Amino acid sequence: MSEHAEHGPQAGDHHGPHIATSANYLTIFAALLFLTAVTVWVATVDLGVLNTLVAMAIASVKAILVILYFMHLKFSPGQTKLAAAAAIFWLLILLIITFFDYIGRTWQDNPPGW
Repeated sequence: MSEHAEHGPQAGDHHGPHIATSANYLTIFAALLFLTAVTVWVATVDLGVLNTLVAMAIASVKAILVILYFMHLKFSPGQTKLAAAAAIFWLLILLIITFFDYIGRTWQDNPPGW
């Protein structure tokens, strides 16, 4: 039996699963609550078109925090991160196609009777 196996894992070994601390979860939870309060506050301020952009930016930051910490993507292997990035890239492609379909509907007149 090897010497390493007899003495158990050493302090420098990082082969086991990542164990998140309660303080880590509470910090992310507090950040999510703060960002929710900011979202509510921004909704009361008249920024014109920027209201939607600011709300979407805050929602994106909140989604990234949830994905990285609560879904443990930050501590996942590279293939899992690649799969998540591919999923987000595919979602962006679908949103862009939907956006162009939506704005392109007014480019052509509908014939009478439609």
